[in-house]
Amino acid sequence: MTNVLSVAAVVNIFVGAVVAILPALSGAAGRAILMALVYGALAAINVRGIRSGTRAVGTITIAKLIPLLLFIAAGIFYIKPEAIAIASIPGSKALGDSVLLLLFAFFGIETALVPSGEVKNPSRTVPRAIYLALCLTTLIYILIQLIAQGTLGAALAANTISPLAQSAGTFLGDFGRLLLLTAATISCLGYVTSDVLSSPRILFAFGRDGVLPRWFAHVHPRFRSPDLAIIIYSAVAFVFSLTSTFEALAVMANVAALLVYLIACMAAWQLMRRDVREAGEPFMFPGARVLPILAVVLIFWILAHATPREFLVTAAVLIAASLIYFVQKLFRANQAKR
Repeated sequence: MTNVLSVAAVVNIFVGAVVAILPALSGAAGRAILMALVYGALAAINVRGIRSGTRAVGTITIAKLIPLLLFIAAGIFYIKPEAIAIASIPGSKALGDSVLLLLFAFFGIETALVPSGEVKNPSRTVPRAIYLALCLTTLIYILIQLIAQGTLGAALAANTISPLAQSAGTFLGDFGRLLLLTAATISCLGYVTSDVLSSPRILFAFGRDGVLPRWFAHVHPRFRSPDLAIIIYSAVAFVFSLTSTFEALAVMANVAALLVYLIACMAAWQLMRRDVREAGEPFMFPGARVLPILAVVLIFWILAHATPREFLVTAAVLIAASLIYFVQKLFRANQAKR
């Protein structure tokens, strides 16, 4: 659920950036066509096999970093101190609402665990890699925010479509604006490409293991890719993109992810309390045993700022998934008796 909501949210940003470059596509029909083209093209690429999808992800990842690094390198000299001055401390509600949306930028770091079985000494290497990645990502986000805030001031809040492009335009001119708009489209496309490459294979695994109907595990006769899972996943994400906004989708995705993180933090506390360990010495540091408890408290505080709608959507998806699972289980049991 988190993945499909996240990719649907990012496609909204992608379309917004494209529309900023090509205003003729700003209507509802134009946006729908753009979304359909994105999902259709990526589904077609990934149906052709994982090699095609991986090449697309690698190329886009490199291409999206260059404009952002240029934005930071040039923009750091144009920050106006008065533009980043803190006029007042935000209240608890405003801060909580902002954090609930801001977390969208950091979720997904747990995917570093996927290949951990192939990493040397993963119990120490993977946590260190995650902390390093979070620190570097946070530093880049802070620098980007300082430059955007420092060049636009109060005008930053008014631009919800392409704020970095507007900021770059103040010190790099039209070239900078176009460069950052291009970077935004490439960055969003990179995320969507990566997600459409990996997430449908979760549906495939569920179909293969009998959690979902078996036809989710259908494999293309020529390309040997999970074609039905890719097509269904892309179609569901397209519907979400078409019927909702980035902010609404991001918050719903964050609520779903936070519930998973909540369970993970509770599990981490229990594992450390019982000193459960796998191969190798676990990664520990002063205060490590306290952090899961603090994280649980913080997650409850953040979730308190979500609306009933976000919880209802999450609950509806969980109920639907549970019903599908139990129906499948009952069907398999009846088949076994025959």
